[in-house]
Amino acid sequence: MNRRRFLTTSGALAASTLFHPMTAIAQGAVQVGFSVPDTTNPFLGWLTTSVKDLAAQKGITLEIADAGASPVRQMEQIENFIAMGVKVIDIMPVDPNNVQDIIARAQAQGVKILVQGTDTGVYDVMMNIDQRNCGVQIAEMAIAWMVKTFSTDGTEGGLPTGADAPKIVVIPATDTIDAKNRSQGMIDTITAWGKGNLVLSATEARSTAAGTTVMETLWLQNPDTDIVLTYNADTAMGVNEYMMAQAGLDRPKFGVFSGDWSPPVQETIDMSAKDESLFRGTIQIVGPVLDGKQVDLPVATWQVMEALMKGETPWGTWIKDTIAKAGPKAA
Repeated sequence: MNRRRFLTTSGALAASTLFHPMTAIAQGAVQVGFSVPDTTNPFLGWLTTSVKDLAAQKGITLEIADAGASPVRQMEQIENFIAMGVKVIDIMPVDPNNVQDIIARAQAQGVKILVQGTDTGVYDVMMNIDQRNCGVQIAEMAIAWMVKTFSTDGTEGGLPTGADAPKIVVIPATDTIDAKNRSQGMIDTITAWGKGNLVLSATEARSTAAGTTVMETLWLQNPDTDIVLTYNADTAMGVNEYMMAQAGLDRPKFGVFSGDWSPPVQETIDMSAKDESLFRGTIQIVGPVLDGKQVDLPVATWQVMEALMKGETPWGTWIKDTIAKAGPKAA
């Protein structure tokens, strides 16, 4: 969706539904709003598009609102959804600390709220993952790769030590409690492992552009870096782009690991099998277990939305997503 078009037209639509909300919905107005920080993020772009397609298959109009990483814009877009008379709003907050009041206002008007990716404390249903465990699993992938790549005998005992031990750079994000927990999971796991030389980036990153910029500085300061761990896949893509452009880099002995998954991310990771990429692994949100069965994330998200449209919460108010390590797929 064109973000500018949404911002300029949604006000008029909202105004019309304020006067004739039931008529507007009967005529096929938006019934579900999906508010996310940034659809240029590969994971969010994939998820929102997939869920919108699933809704369309059921004849339900779902509108995606891209906040462009702006908490203020996101609040305005949620206000628009409320005014439009939607039945459900799915919120992935830019800032999980500033949406409580607007969620309560939406609920007071009969709108059901699904919160994904974080705990806002106020919601009808929450879907999220254990962020610290996500960070732990990112570090575990990195450790396994370092042992395979640098050990002389295939065990941790065969790794070089001292100044020759693998140099591990972590690029964190700590602007939300979820980001902080994931980043801390990476840092604590690498620190407890104790067989590498850890460098913690003083500059944080969440985007591809920021990942490239931060890595440029880090590489100048640490030209002996062997592995980079980042908070999210967007940052990892930026790091990968920058490092792939470095002449003379021993590509088989450089790795990037992160969290978040999307088809483009998986394609980049698959390329690492032939060292045509350095992004070697991420954490995929597989989705929750519903009614005893593992359900893919987009399908589960739509099923929760669909139930909320009926005022139902058959899987409870807190649905925990399963996560899994994702490396290169076999050709």
